[in-house]
Amino acid sequence: MRYSFLISIVGLSFAACKQSPKGSNLAVDSTTVTVAVKDSGAKAEPVPAAKLIIPGKSIGQTQINENGAKVFKLLGRPDAGDAAMGKSLSIWYANHDTTSYQTMIFSTRQMGTENEDSKVKQIRITSPWFSTAKGIHVSSTLQQIKQHYTVEKSAMVTKKDGKYTIYKTNDGIAFETNAQENCTAIVVYDLTFQPGQTYLPFYDNIEPVK
Repeated sequence: MRYSFLISIVGLSFAACKQSPKGSNLAVDSTTVTVAVKDSGAKAEPVPAAKLIIPGKSIGQTQINENGAKVFKLLGRPDAGDAAMGKSLSIWYANHDTTSYQTMIFSTRQMGTENEDSKVKQIRITSPWFSTAKGIHVSSTLQQIKQHYTVEKSAMVTKKDGKYTIYKTNDGIAFETNAQENCTAIVVYDLTFQPGQTYLPFYDNIEPVK
């Protein structure tokens, strides 16, 4: 696992044992938040808190800086992951299918300190089931994203099916887009990280944009 490019955007509230009806990885509750969904001109409609993306804060029921043990208790055992030197990456797949939607959580712990509890620092999702209060979700276009967020090209990622671009913001949210400029993943991250620490631990082949 590569951690040379540390932090900035992350991969939530996904449960390996508590899958949502739409195949997302998040546990769902009955709390509802009304948000103005402006994507594609749609009317305002209620969005469950379990689906809500809050930049710099949370995705669904998983929050940035939440205790890692609490997250795993909610989501269940990860389907995959890696850990080294106080850092860990945990991955959940919808219905435990590696070809399905992913939930990725990057956590860190302060080794050698009095409080060594693991804390969530980045959350990444690929499911369009989640949405921001501005109506942005996976599958939104880059043009739609730019209507609500000031984005800056941060990195390029090479995958088997092509190259992807990471766009960061100063709001604690970042967007991965494909060659067609459609959003393929959303990352919420800890805003306390310095501007230069903006490269995801979620990818092996990532190149910073200078």
